[in-house]
Amino acid sequence: MRVLVVKLTSMGDALHLLPALTDLQSHHADVTVDWMIEDSFSEIPRWHAAVDRVIPVATRRWRKFNLASVREFLSFWRVLRGQHYDVVIDAQGLMKSAVFARFAKLAKGGVRAGFSGDSIKESPAAKLYQKRIAVKREQHAIDRLRALFAGVFGYTVKSAHLDYQLELGSPPAAPRQSVMLLHGTTWSTKHLPDAVWRELADLAADDGYQVQLAWGNEVERQRAEWIAKGKSNVTVLEKSNLTELAQVLRTASGAIAVDTGLGHLAAALGVPCVSAYGATDANLTGTRGQHQVQLQSSYPCSPCLLKTCPKLTAQVLTPPCYQQLDADRLWQALYQQIV
Repeated sequence: MRVLVVKLTSMGDALHLLPALTDLQSHHADVTVDWMIEDSFSEIPRWHAAVDRVIPVATRRWRKFNLASVREFLSFWRVLRGQHYDVVIDAQGLMKSAVFARFAKLAKGGVRAGFSGDSIKESPAAKLYQKRIAVKREQHAIDRLRALFAGVFGYTVKSAHLDYQLELGSPPAAPRQSVMLLHGTTWSTKHLPDAVWRELADLAADDGYQVQLAWGNEVERQRAEWIAKGKSNVTVLEKSNLTELAQVLRTASGAIAVDTGLGHLAAALGVPCVSAYGATDANLTGTRGQHQVQLQSSYPCSPCLLKTCPKLTAQVLTPPCYQQLDADRLWQALYQQIV
């Protein structure tokens, strides 16, 4: 059975899909999966044994509609259309992903599947599927994906145990006395105050831990260097790809994160991690796995699920929901996991 999974973004969303692939492989040993995903996350599918081909897309570049983007899209089209699929499953549930799922060729008797209209935000997307699976919207994203795959492929999820089945090559070196501070994230409403990260570095030093800081863009690099300034126990890593970061992360004693893809990677690796949630809801999209702690703000409007905080003013520069998640609380929550 050849399956195409369409899950375009983001890092956390892609990692959330891995347990569903493990379920599928355990119930259908003959399955071969191709995965369509944004090229910036294309390393993640290669970490799972069920995935044969990764079909990268670059929707932002393709919107520019120049000669280079047209050539790139045509190359993608030839690769995608060169294979027939028994099942094409849109695991994203957006109009964009549903359209991309329609681009694929079905084998004779094949089916396109996805969430039912009342299970997703962009309900018209469901009109592009032949098989629609109703899944409760208030469930965690991982549980929703496992339920979707079970409904499409006709099996029952009997265990709450999560198996991300990451295959990252040779075992890492013995864990060092170090922690990673995962400060980078997309929404401005997900960020802890920068000063909290410096306080965390000091607390780590007090307990004998080195600190490592990763970064993925210029803003994150500048923040990392600011956090590290004048602190002998802090190292700013070189820019790395996701696989290299995963190898570094799996050797750490633990991590502290905002709501970020690297926090979900820590969960998938089983690295002890404390994640801070203000604007987003840990019950729906929080880290899941062994040794994971989710600290949700109890501020009245948390979780607001907004990308812009309406409470910011010239005097209030950080979403107030993070005032409850101070450095000492975050560090103590992690320290209890790693001592």
